[in-house]
Amino acid sequence: MLTLYLQMLDTPEEKVRFEEVYLTYRGLMYHTANRILHNRQDAEDAVHNAFLQVIKHFKKFQNARVNDLTPQMVVLAKNEAISLLRKQKNEVSLEEGEPLAEKSESITDYRALVDSFTRLPQTYRAVMEMKLLLGYSDGEIAAKLGLTKTAVSSRVSRGRLLLRDIAEREGFLRDA
Repeated sequence: MLTLYLQMLDTPEEKVRFEEVYLTYRGLMYHTANRILHNRQDAEDAVHNAFLQVIKHFKKFQNARVNDLTPQMVVLAKNEAISLLRKQKNEVSLEEGEPLAEKSESITDYRALVDSFTRLPQTYRAVMEMKLLLGYSDGEIAAKLGLTKTAVSSRVSRGRLLLRDIAEREGFLRDA
């Protein structure tokens, strides 16, 4: 696939830069999409579509450091996975309508909850996405973001409080 993507770029510099981004993030993006879609082929399709978006808007990615692109790449993969879910939902036959109703409610709730991450300050957003959506440990997050494990733990703790406030305002959490 990399060869196909590289053919879509104009300059040798863009090709080198894209290859660096691709090799750095393809695994993380696949993991993100697969956690949403629970299907290997669909996750691969979502990642492919995400990389096509990267190529389409490559000027936005060109000047940033590769290690600073983690939140954008995760969001791209997540959005493409959700788009694929929407397309699949619209293609389901009427005979399968009953199970789809149950599934679509949970997907809608999941999307709304994931969208609530966008309301978090950037300081907490990347850490919280990696922790809660991608399942990384504090040590893995620290290594990927260049933070100390203590800083990650603090951001997770504060981010959970902020996310809880957002979730309560949005009606996700009800009094038991």
